[in-house]
Amino acid sequence: MPDTQLTMQQRICAVEKLTGYDFKDKKLVELALTHPSAVEQKPLLSYQRLEFLGDAVVGLCVADYAYRHYPQADEGTLTKMRVAVVKGSFLSEKQQELGFDQLIVFGASELSKSARGMTRALEDSFESLTGALYLDGGFELAYDWVMSQLRSYVNPDVVRQSENPKSELQELVQRTGGVVSYRIIEECGPAHAPSFVAEVLIDGKPKASASGESKKAAETASAAIALKDLLSSA
Repeated sequence: MPDTQLTMQQRICAVEKLTGYDFKDKKLVELALTHPSAVEQKPLLSYQRLEFLGDAVVGLCVADYAYRHYPQADEGTLTKMRVAVVKGSFLSEKQQELGFDQLIVFGASELSKSARGMTRALEDSFESLTGALYLDGGFELAYDWVMSQLRSYVNPDVVRQSENPKSELQELVQRTGGVVSYRIIEECGPAHAPSFVAEVLIDGKPKASASGESKKAAETASAAIALKDLLSSA
């Protein structure tokens, strides 16, 4: 849960420490950390515009890196690599690891919804922060930040894993006689826009959880996280 006791100045200092960059325009950091729920009816005061810009910058950074480091990859593979990283769970994972779940400013309405939307908010904040770095320090700075966080994910293996992480996880676990199962641990939101949180279990023990706009999407996202953890520890 976010730390509601932190002042904005403390949040800005934390971001500058994490990125290793001293922003000239501190207002950009404030915007990058402000969830729409914190400024209801005033969307221009939230991170949404920076997120829009940052989404494009992150995509370009990943595409540039993939193009330069995988000269034998064709257009289809390069596209899949970019999409797998930018649209996967990697952005929210990195923000969680860095502690951004404590730094984002939420409104009371969002805070009362427990874990709902946190994964999406973390993903959005990665993009909004990237947009802020791009505006304040230029593309090279933004590129260095993005790749310092995502470089290890930009490879053809991610494409293979992302195409069907549930099947990939099933095959991996079955090699040692294990069993994979899923359960929905949270369901919320209106009927026209539901949100689900799924948990993947290996041999009955919780391994990872993730959210999605459908039960299938949530299960797939949780499988992708579990798969990455297993492969990295192999």
